[in-house]
Amino acid sequence: MKVEIITPNADPDRGGFGSRVHGIVSMFSQFADVRVVVTDPLNGNRVPGVEYVEVPLSNSLRTRIGRMRRYYRRDFPERKSSPPPDLVVVESLDLIGLHQYGPRVPMVLDEHNVYWNLLDYEMDNAPFFQGWLGRRSAIRRVMKPRLLERAKRYEIEAIRRAARTLVTSDADRRAVVAECPDAEGRVRVLPNCADLRRIPALPDPGDSRTVAFVGDFNYIPNREAAEFVFQTLAPGLPNVRLLLVGPNQPSWPRVRNVVAMGYVPDLVAVLRDAAICIAPLAHGSGTRIKILTYLAAARAVVATTKACEGLPVRDGQHLLIRDGPIEFRNAIHNLLEDPVSRQRLGTSGRALVESAFDWPAHVPALRDLATEICAGSTG
Repeated sequence: MKVEIITPNADPDRGGFGSRVHGIVSMFSQFADVRVVVTDPLNGNRVPGVEYVEVPLSNSLRTRIGRMRRYYRRDFPERKSSPPPDLVVVESLDLIGLHQYGPRVPMVLDEHNVYWNLLDYEMDNAPFFQGWLGRRSAIRRVMKPRLLERAKRYEIEAIRRAARTLVTSDADRRAVVAECPDAEGRVRVLPNCADLRRIPALPDPGDSRTVAFVGDFNYIPNREAAEFVFQTLAPGLPNVRLLLVGPNQPSWPRVRNVVAMGYVPDLVAVLRDAAICIAPLAHGSGTRIKILTYLAAARAVVATTKACEGLPVRDGQHLLIRDGPIEFRNAIHNLLEDPVSRQRLGTSGRALVESAFDWPAHVPALRDLATEICAGSTG
């Protein structure tokens, strides 16, 4: 079986998106010949035995104008001819147009989020709405509802065209099926997982006063969470070192006890020194790979209810769930003074990931899915 995976990013160290793609590439490589078509520069880890092809895309004036009308990209260069695969997996709605093999090659759409829900509040942060024209309230009132409607319609059409759609949780599956009931039998859950071969269970760092938040800061919920770190956690925890770890960080204010590390090539080294990891997310969908990464590393975690959405975690057993700003800050303070509780949570969290959220455990189901699709396309 030959499988092509089209994605903007396949680097497991550049946020949850790349981690999921890397995991899916790894799973397909267990039973298929895999080619990964990636549009961003790929500098991170590659799966052995997999072919990687970079197809850079320009952000031309035509593209920008098109996004003002339709939100998602519709103009693509014609790709060099190559033997068609048996199956194409598309990791981004923005890249569906790179599937240029025609209807005879079935498509799997991997929905990292239910994007029409995400865009409902993230649209204001789109490049156009950050420009001088897009910031005008009259323009936003007219254009935002139209773009939201068109983006949602495009996503629903893509789900209906796909041979199968993968989602990360039962909650996301319910949201998709509610809008696309005709696709119910073709929407499957493939949960986010952690790569336990790359992330060992780490010992508690003892007297460390370091707290880490990991994410790709292109993702608006992560930026909002970082603002919470600056505005609430930093002044309330003056003797704590707060790390923001991940790419695409904007210019943050200078705060004495907050360190913006940016992209780090060795995330495990950062987690090794962190006594606590946090996920103070207020928005988003899908399941949070950052939570699974923290738990896999046997770190004590403090997170919001939203950050834990879609994961079978229990407050006080696997991590601490706190939604109020004061409660969140106090949970961090108390855990820093309680190494026994940190170790107990870390051990329980690691056990949960080992039992249900290790990528290799899902290879048989993915193989069956791919075989089912390919058999249907030739039958």
